[in-house]
Amino acid sequence: MEKTAIVAWWGAILSSLVFLWDIYKWRTAGPKLRFTVSTGMRMVGEPKFEGKTLITLNVANFGDRPTTLMNVALVHYQSKWAKFQNRPDKAFVVSEFGAGSTPPIELKQGGVWMAQFPQDGELTALAVSGFLICDLYHSHREKPLRRRVVVRAKVMS
Repeated sequence: MEKTAIVAWWGAILSSLVFLWDIYKWRTAGPKLRFTVSTGMRMVGEPKFEGKTLITLNVANFGDRPTTLMNVALVHYQSKWAKFQNRPDKAFVVSEFGAGSTPPIELKQGGVWMAQFPQDGELTALAVSGFLICDLYHSHREKPLRRRVVVRAKVMS
């Protein structure tokens, strides 16, 4: 094999690897959100929520770009079949949060947003009977991040 052929093959392999690396970087770039929903929480030192049970939201951006948190919604499905068909029987928009700020909020890389809202009897009943889903809408995806709201059988009163 001639030297020019070896150099040509080397260039082709190297440029292919660089191209694949650029595709990987493009696919993994942007905000990456870790979203958790916790039920049955209590707040200490906040008179507004004294004696109330809360649902807390925690969102962390561990990606390399900021995003804007736009909205939080709750959706209830009666059964797995209704959830599969995406046919909710009830939907709510969460407009007020306890100690957290209200969306829209810019969440920078490395940033964390925490918020709470009351877990009343209706939300507890919906979470126990069917599927109560918390949707987080942000500016980098059309579809929301979804987490199921799970309430233990014995909830603190």
